[in-house]
Amino acid sequence: MNREPPTLLCFSYAGGSAGFYGRWRSVLPHIKIIPVDMPGRGTARDLKTLVTRNEVIDYLLEHYLRRCIPPFALFGHSLGARIAFELQSVLQCNYGLQASRLFISGCLSPERFTRAMAISERDLSDSTLLRILAGLGGTPPELLDNPLLMRTALPMIRADFELAIDLSKSTVMPVASPIHLLLGNQDKVTCLFEDYPGWRRHTYRGCQVSLFEGDHFFIRSQTNPVAMLVGEQLKEVVSHEE
Repeated sequence: MNREPPTLLCFSYAGGSAGFYGRWRSVLPHIKIIPVDMPGRGTARDLKTLVTRNEVIDYLLEHYLRRCIPPFALFGHSLGARIAFELQSVLQCNYGLQASRLFISGCLSPERFTRAMAISERDLSDSTLLRILAGLGGTPPELLDNPLLMRTALPMIRADFELAIDLSKSTVMPVASPIHLLLGNQDKVTCLFEDYPGWRRHTYRGCQVSLFEGDHFFIRSQTNPVAMLVGEQLKEVVSHEE
């Protein structure tokens, strides 16, 4: 019996564009990869910039709910992972839809995310934002090293931080999708021994973890290994459903 290939919605880190995931298509030709840019970012930069959880969820439901037909999965890195988590929570509560896998990449567990954003909320001036980003590895290094690009990117990065702060205040409910946590072994942002137990508490279906060589941006330096892991996981999902 011929089945539809699984759909994978992909969400970007702060300051980035989901267009990055387009390169996964050559590694995962049998998966429908859908990069999702938030309004005001990437391919959606001409739209009004959204900086609240409710605005983002409403936008995603309007434009991507029709894509969430099983089998589907969600992948997000850093801020994108928290967006994917919030989306899955709404999908299951309001529509009875469950992602076959929820890939959480390079993202603090919800409790640690809340604490980190509470500190960031105090000051989002240019100088403080740059210091935070440099210290946490929260934005691509080529932006930090290029003052002109950085000035251009700062409004979008600030909007992403505002969105992250608002997301951190939402009520967190465990999801019914299995979580696969991906972490960089040299990441200064996340911590295996704190974030893995944290994410495990927020799913009813179990949490696996995979470590990759690299810092917060291991998703870029380890593009093919990350994509191959996702492909293996989704192949397993499809084979179980047959």
